Amino acid sequence: MATRRGEGGASMKRIAVTLVAAAVVAAGCSAPLTTREKGALAGGAIGAGTGAIVGSQVGHTGAGALIGAGVGVVSGALIGDAIQGAEQRQAQQAPPPVVAAPPPPPPQPVVVAPPPPVVVAPPPPVVVAPPQQVVVAAPPPVVVRGKPRLIWVPEWNAYVLEQHDVVYHGNAYYYFHGGHWWIGRSHAGPWAIVTSPPPAIARLPRGHLHAHIGRHCPPGQAKKGRC
Repeated sequence: MATRRGEGGASMKRIAVTLVAAAVVAAGCSAPLTTREKGALAGGAIGAGTGAIVGSQVGHTGAGALIGAGVGVVSGALIGDAIQGAEQRQAQQAPPPVVAAPPPPPPQPVVVAPPPPVVVAPPPPVVVAPPQQVVVAAPPPVVVRGKPRLIWVPEWNAYVLEQHDVVYHGNAYYYFHGGHWWIGRSHAGPWAIVTSPPPAIARLPRGHLHAHIGRHCPPGQAKKGRC
């Protein structure tokens, strides 16, 4: 009798282990379950196996398995709830994933418009009036009857043609007419305007030279009739 009980107990242990393994495999291969459902399933399987072993010791294998399964389901569900709550709190407390901001776009090239062309109006043409031509009449011809006579005037360092305002100085004849001094190779001309007469000529009184000769003629020259 004892031998049968021992064989029966060993057989129940194998059945319990088989149930536990089957429960674990079923829990892993079934559709996705929550943590509570997984805990209840695993607890029920373990409780059923444990209850079957205990029940076999007292001769009530089936009742022990049912009682163990019920207790295991409740205990597994409670444990699964605790684990699921801890997982949820851990997920809530975990910092959100850091998502790196995309790099800013590269700066656009600055396009500088060229300055508008500066149009400069050409300056107005400068109209230069042609120089006014001054027509100066040539001196009238000097007519000397007989041999020309020159009167020396020391104060002027020049000779004066008798009865005419013609001056002889430096191998040239000078004649003041029309506001200009004229120069010639002879007392009768031809005459040409001289813009820069010699200093001795430029200092002479202009016109009526004979009216000034008496003031500058020495007494000796006057007696000789040269002044």
